[in-house]
Amino acid sequence: MHSRVVIPIPGLGTPYCRSRKFSRSALELKDQDINAIITERHQELDVVSHETLDLAHPVMDKTKDLGQQLAKKQDKIIESANLDKGLRSALERSPTKVLSKIFDYYLMDSDHLSRRSNPSPMQLARVCRRWRDVTEGMANLWCKLSFDVDDDRTEWKRSVFYYDSWLKRSQDYPLSLQLRPGYAEGGTAKLRQLVQPYMSRVSSLDIVFWDDVEPEHLLEDLPAGLQELTVCFGDWFDASAIAQSLSQLPSTVHSLKIIDRIFGPDCLHSLDPAWTHLTHVEIAIRPRNVFHFLFLCPNLSSCELILSQPVSMDTRVQCMRFTHANLRSLCIICPGRVESNPLPILFKALTLPKLRTLEIRYGLLSSPHEELLTFLKRSKCPLEILIFDAVVVPPPEQQGDFIAIIPTLKIECRLDIDTN
Repeated sequence: MHSRVVIPIPGLGTPYCRSRKFSRSALELKDQDINAIITERHQELDVVSHETLDLAHPVMDKTKDLGQQLAKKQDKIIESANLDKGLRSALERSPTKVLSKIFDYYLMDSDHLSRRSNPSPMQLARVCRRWRDVTEGMANLWCKLSFDVDDDRTEWKRSVFYYDSWLKRSQDYPLSLQLRPGYAEGGTAKLRQLVQPYMSRVSSLDIVFWDDVEPEHLLEDLPAGLQELTVCFGDWFDASAIAQSLSQLPSTVHSLKIIDRIFGPDCLHSLDPAWTHLTHVEIAIRPRNVFHFLFLCPNLSSCELILSQPVSMDTRVQCMRFTHANLRSLCIICPGRVESNPLPILFKALTLPKLRTLEIRYGLLSSPHEELLTFLKRSKCPLEILIFDAVVVPPPEQQGDFIAIIPTLKIECRLDIDTN
């Protein structure tokens, strides 16, 4: 996401001037672009000047009128050329602090960047020498990088040079890396060798596992300063082996995201005692294991639970009551087409006295209205925002019931296409 510069150009009939406004991304406008526009302005000015000289001795009113039109056209071309020169001058003279703010804003929504990412700091560095000097001096722009392993030996050598050059520009800043071993033979070993010199600075790590990869090797010897870890692996991996590796997480890790794999009771137990120092978790879990999971995470502050099928709960679980003293933000994602709705049972059982944000994505399931009301009354929490899935929006009267309990409550309805 970036701002746009709008340059007013008089309608002169050139490719740049067919409308009253010419819009171009400020960060995509290069020196040669501006020079080309200015050159064309001078060419147009020469043409109009010659036409004006041909009418230097007007003898008829019609000829006089044509001369006045050419004079106005000449003035507009000069005005347009001055604007173009001003833009180039502004880009060249922009203080480093201003350019740095623009670059930060330009890349602020970027996640892990790769060789083919758009936008990227590499693109900014190619605009001109001044921009290259500024971007290379901004170590924070080079802290997010995604590593892919390529089967082609020549291409891999290029990648190694590219990755190394990128990370050297990050200086001593904490790194956020994504590792994607891919299907290449020896991909895991190649990645470990490549990132080893920088691992001590990694604070956030995202690992995407593919076929024929031994994930536990990438989870060994994690950096002591690691704070956030995301692992993505499918059903073909041994979840218990991965859980065992995760149980050795450094105590500095406070955020754990486990994607595309359900963690059952055995895996939950395997991670103990790592759960105790986590403050944020995103995990796919069966409803009957929710209370046990929350029990293992006493310091949890925010959580995203993806309730997987089967969602049925036995009688013992339905009778449970559980209070979590520290949870402030909770997102519950429930599959849209299930035989039974687990949300009423969860809200009957839970008490969350510090909850401030609650998001419920329940697809085509019915809203657990009465149970949710009871939950809010029982928890007496300082809830600030309640977010519903827009597929099934609670009617205004039900929304009014929530506000009656918490007058300052803000209610939002959002559509999430991944719910069903």
